[in-house]
Amino acid sequence: MHLKTIIFVLGVAAGITIGFVSPFATEMIVAAMALAMMQGIILLVSKFWKREQHVEDMLLPLYIFLFSFGIIAGALRVQFVEEKNPYVCESSCVFDATIISSPETKDTYQVFTVRPVDLPAQAEVEVAMYDVQIRAPLYPRFKIGETLRVEGKALLPSVIMPHNGEKSFDYVSYLHTKNIGSEMMFPSVEVVDSEAHSVQEYLGRWKEDLIARLGLYVSSPASTLASGMLFGDSSMSKELTQTFRTSGLSHIVVLSGFNIAIVITSILFVFMFVPLVMRIALASFFVVMFVMMVGGEASVMRATAMAFIGLLATLLGRAYVARQALIISFLAIILYEPQALRADASLHLSFLATAGIVYASGPLEKILQKYMKNKYMLSLFTTTLAAYFATLPYVMYTFGTVSLYALIANVLVLPLIPITMLLSFIVVCMSYLPAQAGMFVLFVGFVDTFVSNIILFVARTVEALPFSNSSLSVSFTSMCSMYVGVSLLVIYLHNKKNETMETTTEGYLTDIIKY
Repeated sequence: MHLKTIIFVLGVAAGITIGFVSPFATEMIVAAMALAMMQGIILLVSKFWKREQHVEDMLLPLYIFLFSFGIIAGALRVQFVEEKNPYVCESSCVFDATIISSPETKDTYQVFTVRPVDLPAQAEVEVAMYDVQIRAPLYPRFKIGETLRVEGKALLPSVIMPHNGEKSFDYVSYLHTKNIGSEMMFPSVEVVDSEAHSVQEYLGRWKEDLIARLGLYVSSPASTLASGMLFGDSSMSKELTQTFRTSGLSHIVVLSGFNIAIVITSILFVFMFVPLVMRIALASFFVVMFVMMVGGEASVMRATAMAFIGLLATLLGRAYVARQALIISFLAIILYEPQALRADASLHLSFLATAGIVYASGPLEKILQKYMKNKYMLSLFTTTLAAYFATLPYVMYTFGTVSLYALIANVLVLPLIPITMLLSFIVVCMSYLPAQAGMFVLFVGFVDTFVSNIILFVARTVEALPFSNSSLSVSFTSMCSMYVGVSLLVIYLHNKKNETMETTTEGYLTDIIKY
């Protein structure tokens, strides 16, 4: 069943790619339909003849049918993608816009996204418009939901050149996946309306308040690290951002399945006295609220989709198969936002890392357990190793860099992540208590700062090591070849693991992975 799902998803991915890049998309849809119909007739005739003894002979027509049907679905989905234009104003122009993302502070400026609501007459077109990203001074601080009057130039985003300018990262297409089409550098901004008008805006302001509360009890820069892990806030200095990127730890300040798991576990525990159906409904509701509050980043959407599949499996009394949930969640995301398949590096990295964990960590753990006796360290090492090598070819192709010490840094830091997130969560919750609890909150905040500073120390130490961030760029063909090799290795490890299982009396559960 899982192989059939993968084949169908590969067909959808191929169809989306064809729909975007090929001028003969319609002809290829017709060809795929003819091929699917042919294979469908073969399957129906085979079923009519009841050739159960030759079922394996019908697998190839079934796989071709699923792949062809996937191509049709993917290519047709692209045809319904709404056409949008970036708002570009090369001379100074004035328009009203609403802030739709929580402003994130950098070194000397703040960044946020606005949606124009009152464009100049010359900009009015029938085609929908992308949002605009604004870079403004640190003060005054703006809030999500505010309506601004903006005056300045709106230009297409500049091309970002990674790894010494050897090739360019498609930053424009990446921004399109975020619905951003242009940017404005330090325009004149005036607040027209400071009130929030939607549930998402109220939740976004609550998130901003929670981050501010965390900053009262956790010292900077530990507070920016803690808020990034807990709420996905990217208000981190360029220097610190580069430190985490060089050390291979940038993923820890990105929201992931662990955040979603905290929400679900907390709700299921607090409401353990109510029926299961109601608990799952409440958990789903709070997960949706959390996603609306922090923003729908690719890693969050992937984790949320997998979490919903897990909740549904719990409700139906079925086993949660992580690899099937991963593929289905990926399918849902690319069908909802086809552009993400081509240009969303966040989605690619999140999917590859999770796929590495799901498919490779089990066999690696089975093989390496003879050399590592501590089960916790064994699980930590194999999980980190699987995620690292699953993303390495893509990182080399897209960004042209290799973090040589990322594996060591992750093994040292990952045990501290749950502790930091728990302490940060306690600080945020305790900040609402009366003043009498102030000393306890200060103590927890001090411990949180101490643990966060250990993470920062590891990141900075790794960054200072020789060759910590080496430039190594590979071609697209080389990347694909590396993934073919990795896939063959994983298949070999799975077969070896199964052979080992046949000689042991203890079962080994790898299909169900909890995050």
